[in-house]
Amino acid sequence: MPSIAVIIANRNNARFLPQCLDSVFSQSRCPEEVVVIDDGSTDNSREIICEYERNWNVTPIFNEVPLGVAASRHKAIEHSKSEYITTLDADDFYFSTEKLAAEARVMAAHLGGGRIVFSDVMHVRAGGEVLSLVSSRRRMREGDLSFFIRHLSGFIPRDYLVSRTDYLTAGGFNPALRLYEDWELKIRLSQRCTWHYSGVIGTAYRNNPLGLSKAPHKEHVTTLRKIFAMHCPPQHSMKRAIDLVRFFIFQSVYLRRLAI
Repeated sequence: MPSIAVIIANRNNARFLPQCLDSVFSQSRCPEEVVVIDDGSTDNSREIICEYERNWNVTPIFNEVPLGVAASRHKAIEHSKSEYITTLDADDFYFSTEKLAAEARVMAAHLGGGRIVFSDVMHVRAGGEVLSLVSSRRRMREGDLSFFIRHLSGFIPRDYLVSRTDYLTAGGFNPALRLYEDWELKIRLSQRCTWHYSGVIGTAYRNNPLGLSKAPHKEHVTTLRKIFAMHCPPQHSMKRAIDLVRFFIFQSVYLRRLAI
C-alpha cells in the first residue's frame, strides 16, 4: 500500500478541529503522516493542535504570519515525506471511516503517476447535520475530466488522493489566489492525470458561515472568470467565444448550488 500524508490547513477553526482530527484517526487505514498547518490563528487552535501532537501522530507547523490557505497547504505538502497526499480543511471531516482505505485500494491497482482517486462528498450543516450528497445533484464521471473540471461541469472532486510527484510536477497550489486555488490546481492536474472513483463517501463538507465560500459574490465571479481565462486554450476567436459562453452558463449553475 502507498504511504499517505493527510494535509490539514487551519485558521481560527478551533471549534471544528477536534472533529476533523478525530475523523482522520478513526480511519480504518491510518495515514503515515498527518501534517497540520496553522495559519496564524488567533483562537485556541494552537493548544488543540499541540494536544493532538502529544497523543497522536501529528506534525504541526505554525505560521506566525498568515500566508493564506494556498501557500499554507503547499508549505505543509513540501514538509511531508509520503508518496501520496490528500488534503482536508480544518472545518470539514471524514464522513466515512473507509475513505483513505478505499482510495488507497484503487490507487494500489495502478501505482505510479498519472492517477488520482476521489470519493463522494456529503454536504453538512455548520453543526454537522447531513444535508445531501453532492453526487445526487451533480453528474459523476471518471477518466479524463479536463474539460468538465475546467468548465465546472458535473461533480468536481475534492480532498482526493494524488501522488506527491504529480502534485509538485503540476506546480502545486497558486499562492496568489485567495479563492478557488483548489479548482485551479485541479485544472492543471487534469492535464496529466486521470480521475478514478473510490466508491465511498469521503469528506463531509461543512456549510461554514465564516468560510471563504461566503466571500462576496462579485469576488467569486471575478476569480472564476480569471482562472478560466488563464486556462482557456488558444483557438479561433469564435470557438473561444462559444467556450466562454458555455463556461458562464456552468458557472451560474455552480454558484447557485454553492449557496446551499
